[in-house]
Amino acid sequence: MSKGKSIFLLVLTAVIVAVTAVACFCTFPIGNSTKDYNAILSLIGKGIDLSGGYYVVLTPVNEDDVNENVSTEAMTVLRTRLDSKGFTEATLSVQDGNKIRIEIPDIDAEDDVLETIGSTGELTFRDYQGNVLMTGKGNIKTAYVGLDNDGNYMVVMNFTDVGITNFSEATAAVVQYKSDNNNYLSIYLDDAQKSSPTVNEQITNQSAQITGNFTYEEAESLASVIASGSLPIKYEVSEQRSISARLGESAVDMSLLAGAIGLAIIFAIMIVYYRGMGIAAAIALTIYTLLYIIFLAVVPGVQLTLPGIAGILLSIGMAVDANIVIFERVKREYANGKTVVSAVDAGFKRAVITVIDSNVTTILAAIVLFFLTTGAIKGFAITLFIGVLLSLLTSIFVTRWYLNITMGLAKDKAKFFNLKKGEKENA
Repeated sequence: MSKGKSIFLLVLTAVIVAVTAVACFCTFPIGNSTKDYNAILSLIGKGIDLSGGYYVVLTPVNEDDVNENVSTEAMTVLRTRLDSKGFTEATLSVQDGNKIRIEIPDIDAEDDVLETIGSTGELTFRDYQGNVLMTGKGNIKTAYVGLDNDGNYMVVMNFTDVGITNFSEATAAVVQYKSDNNNYLSIYLDDAQKSSPTVNEQITNQSAQITGNFTYEEAESLASVIASGSLPIKYEVSEQRSISARLGESAVDMSLLAGAIGLAIIFAIMIVYYRGMGIAAAIALTIYTLLYIIFLAVVPGVQLTLPGIAGILLSIGMAVDANIVIFERVKREYANGKTVVSAVDAGFKRAVITVIDSNVTTILAAIVLFFLTTGAIKGFAITLFIGVLLSLLTSIFVTRWYLNITMGLAKDKAKFFNLKKGEKENA
């Protein structure tokens, strides 16, 4: 690549990086309007330790019904409901022996969440006299939001094999009241009637719908409660309150400053030691950092907490490590007698297996953590997965591309890349 082309591509890269950095970190007014542009960084959800949130305490109505197994089952049900609503960073704990304390970070619609976690979630199907013909326990496999023929939101329930049989028997029992126009099957969640469809014949379908004038949020909350199952005992909300950030409003800003200083030191060391290769690595790592912020902002379910920041730091460390592994391999290939161009090609080919192996291992660990853990550890897994995947791609493709670009800046490429001849390796 010619020197002029290399300079042009580097200048173009600098402009794109500068614009992206402004978009990621800066907030400013838009023209003469009253609206402001919000930085991409501000779109990343923050955990309760960074931004504060909301907490609820659930107290059992009958304390004699509570034991360790009941509390564990109740917390499992509540965790499923919260995860389905996207609150993966919420924390649950036992308070005062029999109460359940729930802390939810960065929340706007408290009433919506309160309805989701405060409901006992006992689903029943009743006849016109109020007799319970079927419950949701053991009969509902899944529940999700759908649209009816008029485009209105509804909740679709899929039955288990046992549920299909029980629902068939329930509808058969209701049909016998057809002559009196009482052939409807009312669907209740706790003591609230959600729907009351008319049944004209026995139904053997594997699914049923709950229709009504639902908003999407109402249908989603209802589906979440049904899908998670009912709580083992009845709880009531005894306390609810907004809470402030534990680490203060400046915690994120200080973390960003520390991260910027750390990256600057890393860039300086790599440029001094690897020279031209260090410049390519600094550019690639800068692009990686900006892409990382963008992905954290757009990927659903990401909430930044202290464990999440740990995942970010770990993935950045792995990105630096991948570049070092590749550069050391390039230096070894050149020392064994190859030209600069062939040493770069051979170095990437031989080092890429090691880089992929170490990164894929970490990616698999992050996937396992995501599916087997909850709360803050799941947040750590998400940030680690995104970071390591991006570092793998940037170290293999972006770093190599910028090595080829920076190579065109100097006539003495070996000196520019700090490559030296040495004794050949023994086969």
